[in-house]
Amino acid sequence: MRSALLIAAAAVALSTVALSPAAFAQKQAAKTTDDPVVARVNGQPIHRSAVLDFYNQLPPQMAQIPLEQILPGIVNELAARRLLSDAAEKAKLGDNADVKKQLQAAREQVLQQAYLDRKVKEDVTDAKMKARYEELIKQQPPQEEVHARHILVSSEADAKAALDEVKKGADFTEVSKKRSTGPTAATGGDLGFFTRDKMVPPFAEAAFKLQPGQVTETPVQTQFGWHIIKVEARRTAEPPKFEDVRSQVHEMMTGEVVEKVVADLRKGAKIETLDWPQDGGKLPTIAPAEPKKK
Repeated sequence: MRSALLIAAAAVALSTVALSPAAFAQKQAAKTTDDPVVARVNGQPIHRSAVLDFYNQLPPQMAQIPLEQILPGIVNELAARRLLSDAAEKAKLGDNADVKKQLQAAREQVLQQAYLDRKVKEDVTDAKMKARYEELIKQQPPQEEVHARHILVSSEADAKAALDEVKKGADFTEVSKKRSTGPTAATGGDLGFFTRDKMVPPFAEAAFKLQPGQVTETPVQTQFGWHIIKVEARRTAEPPKFEDVRSQVHEMMTGEVVEKVVADLRKGAKIETLDWPQDGGKLPTIAPAEPKKK
């Protein structure tokens, strides 16, 4: 049933997928024997690469459907688009001034993205990303972590009662299981290891004052309620592994490359900003949006 629902939803999603100009720029591949024809429309081929490009741009929930199941729908959609393109060509819409503007804008976007992609590929290599990662790790001071448990209750009176039990020798974990109202009650209030910035300030301040085995002398109040905190251990946090932050490093370096490319191009360019025409020309006004009808 779930699969059937997904396929039904895919039928709607197929018609809404817009293949961006940037995607076309990245996906232009020679139609060789490793890219076979999977359909023909009035004799014109649809290649496997076109199907895969389309499939890869479907919404995430559609990715749950195996390609084999959704393939007929994709082929039908690509065929429909081909027929529409052919009809537009026969109607000579390619000669329409507005269409020409849109085609030119799409062409420029494709070229811009292709140029930036090339620069990023040249400058954002694995070796350079690893070097930047090492540099960032060295710049980041080591952070301390504590492993703590807590008893979370809704009132100060309940917190004091729980603290009295612990002070009289009751096992902290068992008191937390019995009294805590939070989601960690089942594990005896175990919060695992965390750095100071991962907790709200009052909780973090109290926890990081404690040494292993110590319990807060008085209840700590936060927006979540009242806490009794026990620290189990302290350690220096390990830096994240390269593979865990690879995408963030790549994104950061990509942004830097794009900024540098544009800045370098500006240096060698003559850019003139002209006044808006005074011969009756006016800046366009944007009308306020109409209120939604209830």
